[in-house]
Amino acid sequence: MLQDSKIVTVKKVLSQYETEYRIKDMQGQGLMDCVDVYPGVQVIYNHFQSFQTPEHGVYDANHIEINHCLRGKYESLFRQKYYAYLGEGDLSISKWSLERTDDGFPFGYYEGVEILIDVREARRNQIFAAFHIDLDELEKKLALNGDICIMRATSQIQHICLEMYEIDNGMKLDYLKIKVLELLLFLQHNDFEFIHNQRKYYPRNQIETMKALKNDLSMHLSENPDFDKLAEQYHINIHTLRKAFKEIYGMPIYQWFKEYRLEYSMKLLEETDLSIIDIANQIGYSNPSKYSAAFSKYMDMTPRQYRKSHIRME
Repeated sequence: MLQDSKIVTVKKVLSQYETEYRIKDMQGQGLMDCVDVYPGVQVIYNHFQSFQTPEHGVYDANHIEINHCLRGKYESLFRQKYYAYLGEGDLSISKWSLERTDDGFPFGYYEGVEILIDVREARRNQIFAAFHIDLDELEKKLALNGDICIMRATSQIQHICLEMYEIDNGMKLDYLKIKVLELLLFLQHNDFEFIHNQRKYYPRNQIETMKALKNDLSMHLSENPDFDKLAEQYHINIHTLRKAFKEIYGMPIYQWFKEYRLEYSMKLLEETDLSIIDIANQIGYSNPSKYSAAFSKYMDMTPRQYRKSHIRME
């Protein structure tokens, strides 16, 4: 499925059922590890360091897309009406053809697993019938709910999905076959709730103000921001700013800015040969020891250890 997309820049075949794609055409970079689990069913591990999502070409109406967010956040404007978000631990199921624009990764990074199902091809697989999984029924439930359902993180969702991230290569394919069945069984027996019936959507003008403010902050990482002045600049009350930002992005604006600085420094550690001192200065730490302490608390390793252990995406 992905091999026909316009986004692929480098393709690497890892095995007869697994292919890796590297993307660098989105003002950032991404890695998509695709495993063909069943005919018409792919499990895709997504890892992006970018604010932008890769461009797919035409979205086929016969596909169902299931996404679990492990780390980061995904946002999208659906049908030009409302913004919706997929946060850490959340699960979404949607028709691939659902009209969506202005999508991106508001934190500048994203990791998650995606199950992409070509219903026409997958429905012929008798194993789904053996487990009483009806893909046509799943499509009907989606259609009745506007072609999308977003489920916030629960212990059951975490139990099903987290086990998909750390699998020994020797049993990867067989284990993913089991996990796909488990996930589809869960969705088969779940009553979807339309996105409008839950607090998962936000007015377009409010989102655009928050996005502009956030982008402003991301362009001035070496400065210590004055949030009161920033609120005045964007004609919004500081208390409203704090409340709206936390509600939309899932964390206080101060915490987001601190973590985004550290995430940006990770990119510099991976892609450049800048010294630790220079990187610390670029993200607003005049004292490299304080930067190292903050980085260690965030990543459980020092900046030097991270640079040494990380395999660069080239």
